[in-house]
Amino acid sequence: MSGVRSVIIHRNRLFREGLACVLAQQPNMMVAGVFASVSEMLQDAEALRPDVLVLDLHLPDREGLGEARLIKGLFPEIKILMTGLSGVESDVLACIEAGVAGYLVHEASLEDLLNNIQAVAAGEALCSPKVAGMLFSRIAEAGRERELRHVLGLPNLTRRELEIIALIEEGFSNKEIAAQLQIELQTVKNHIHNILDKLQLEGRREAARFARERGLLPTKR
Repeated sequence: MSGVRSVIIHRNRLFREGLACVLAQQPNMMVAGVFASVSEMLQDAEALRPDVLVLDLHLPDREGLGEARLIKGLFPEIKILMTGLSGVESDVLACIEAGVAGYLVHEASLEDLLNNIQAVAAGEALCSPKVAGMLFSRIAEAGRERELRHVLGLPNLTRRELEIIALIEEGFSNKEIAAQLQIELQTVKNHIHNILDKLQLEGRREAARFARERGLLPTKR
């Protein structure tokens, strides 16, 4: 049997079983498995080998972005389509950084989902002109920041990462940072993980002190 092999992982049983029925009726698609969690899927991942993994961002035990990183680390060939995004710029970028090949916002239609599965399987990415423009702008901005930091001999921290470090120094918790920046809690955790990895430090307070000592943060009034 040929066609796009999909695996569905979603916290909502009605959603995942309903989507499986819809996909099974498509002439060029097949459902290799349906699961409530990534841990369940990983037990059979070698045998399943899906082309596309439809993954819920808001899984109950662990957030979807962390699970996406885990899956891409173990099976880099699997293309992940993340569902349940708010459409906020930082969340879309966080998904891309996690290795997600495509995404769907809350208000996406079933047709959008089917089109995105096909596109992701073909190595394409469907996104709105607004998101495309945002990505080009961020890529250009990141390039300029990397060049400047290289010239100055500074660590390659993004503007968002510096914002988060500044909030950490002010005493904000991860949850409070997420609320302040209007992003997902897991997005904050992912940024902090990247910050510590770039700076080769163990803790968030060390990162704040490092940035302050090197003049990377705004001067306090």
